Amino acid sequence: MTRVTVVSAHGMDWVWRTGGTILKYVKAGADVTVVCLSMGERGESASAWAEPGQTAERVRAVRLGEAEKAAAVAGVELRTYDWGDYPMVIDDERRLEMVRLLRELRPDVVLTHGRRDPNNPDHVATAKVVEDAAIWARAHGRLPELPRFVVGQIHGYEPEFPEFCDFKPDTYIDISDVADQKLEMMRCSQVQEFMIDVYEQRARYRAIMAGLLLGRQVTHAEAFESFLPAAGDLFR
Repeated sequence: MTRVTVVSAHGMDWVWRTGGTILKYVKAGADVTVVCLSMGERGESASAWAEPGQTAERVRAVRLGEAEKAAAVAGVELRTYDWGDYPMVIDDERRLEMVRLLRELRPDVVLTHGRRDPNNPDHVATAKVVEDAAIWARAHGRLPELPRFVVGQIHGYEPEFPEFCDFKPDTYIDISDVADQKLEMMRCSQVQEFMIDVYEQRARYRAIMAGLLLGRQVTHAEAFESFLPAAGDLFR
């Protein structure tokens, strides 16, 4: 069984950017775990803060509820942390926590944010902790009580503003057959409702290249940029 781990900075980042690919993996029988390092209650919840007397705790509860609903629609395990946002602070203990997670889940594929995003440092911090932990996870001398693990694939999903993030996709996933279900996942969020149109349009745009590469009609696709080179006996 294929094992997929998705690491998201905030509660709904994963839904917009890779929800369709997650659905495809689930449909194919993969074991998918989504990890949210925070709920984005401070930096990605502007509409919720418009309510008089709002608090971070209340916003976090709302965002957690949205993420849980989306995970239920997708049929995936959701693990949540409270590492904060704006800023998300990553220290060595949190890197070790990510090492533990990778060694526990032992994913064949890791999906996370891209390395660059001037619009949101939390996304960059998440990508960095995943990449650092992937290196530490293969080190014999780091947490030697846990079996070491070599991460073979890390793919960065598309940011909201790819033109500012030096995002150069090298993989396109056809999500045409799960586009309606992804839309249902996206609609689990009222706090960031505007993002539905952003990523619905993006999926239709990425479908053009996916269709050219696949030689078939594609209505929706998601784009990714690989972190690591591939190695094997044949192309896969």
